[in-house]
Amino acid sequence: MAKIRTMRPLRKLKGYGRSAGEARKRATAQVRSKPDLRIASQQDKATERRVSAPGRGNTAPGRYGASVRGSAAVPPATSESRLSPKVAIYHGSIGAFAHIACRRAFPDARSIAGNTLVDVVDAVRNGAADVAVLPCENVLAGRVPDIHMLLPDSGLSIVGEIFLPIELHLVAPDGWTLSQIKRVHSHPVALRQVQRFLRLHGLSAVEQSDTATAASLIKQRRNRADAAVASDLAAQTYGLKILEPNIEDNPFNMTRFYVLASTPVVPAAEQPDILTCLMFEVRNTPGALFRAVGGFAENRINLTKLESYLVGCQFVATRFLCEFEGHPDLPQVCRALDTLRLHTTSHTVMGVFPMHSAGSRTRADSDLLQDDRNSDSRLSQCQP
Repeated sequence: MAKIRTMRPLRKLKGYGRSAGEARKRATAQVRSKPDLRIASQQDKATERRVSAPGRGNTAPGRYGASVRGSAAVPPATSESRLSPKVAIYHGSIGAFAHIACRRAFPDARSIAGNTLVDVVDAVRNGAADVAVLPCENVLAGRVPDIHMLLPDSGLSIVGEIFLPIELHLVAPDGWTLSQIKRVHSHPVALRQVQRFLRLHGLSAVEQSDTATAASLIKQRRNRADAAVASDLAAQTYGLKILEPNIEDNPFNMTRFYVLASTPVVPAAEQPDILTCLMFEVRNTPGALFRAVGGFAENRINLTKLESYLVGCQFVATRFLCEFEGHPDLPQVCRALDTLRLHTTSHTVMGVFPMHSAGSRTRADSDLLQDDRNSDSRLSQCQP
């Protein structure tokens, strides 16, 4: 079995009945009940787990160090502890949703802000912060721009995920009225989550670096034609009032965040609800992607994400980021990755991590799905 070594830049590699209100409260309670992450503990460097690349022969260098596959190297199933960083960094300003995610997931850590994504990554790499919390996708707006493009060359590993319910409010200084507002400022992803409200009121969207920065800007400018879309915390922080609460297009609004660290923290293979994030490139030939990911279906592995990216300044999608349920040390996952290796020019493990405590329920809430099935069944019985 080949070893996955420390990652180099990828280009160099070879190789849903309930009412909406009730459902919102229920979903929120689920996520907030256990906002932290459960990560396999590392008692010492000697017992630190590493992930091995399956297959034989030359394998692309990855994020993880030498394979330690003996039983002595595997932490016992009870050796779990909470990931407890002292400093967590996020991109944005105080009151941004990434800031809220930091505080809820790591209440004992000091949360600090980074002006740019590069600043956030550098802070973790140089030890100024233990982890970074960055949004990666939203259920309404899709993936967050730049994050996935930043990951391959960041040198950081994904060590966890956070799901945060997103409640977006139209905020402005006290005394402002909705009839006066002409322009709404916010992060581009947040603006995509309130398109229905903007169209209904004929408001123009103005992009800002994050929701909290938009709120701060509105407070400074004090132009009655401008308002912001931001969190309740941002409104409180910058002395603004909520003109219209919960203007998001769908009450089940949720954003997922990656937790990144400079060193992989890999859970035991026997631990349930494990996700693996993988970046790979395929040859630009017919059927290459089909054959590369076919091993996941053959081995009954749930592929939860597959996204493509342009590389090399060409309009050819040859780089893919995928996530699947399972640990690379499991036999069926090894077989699937063997198949993928045969049909890719490079593959890099970006992280092996436990789902957020509400992750599996958020992805497929069994009660909500059962409501849908019952509703469909009742509807079909009424059909002539």
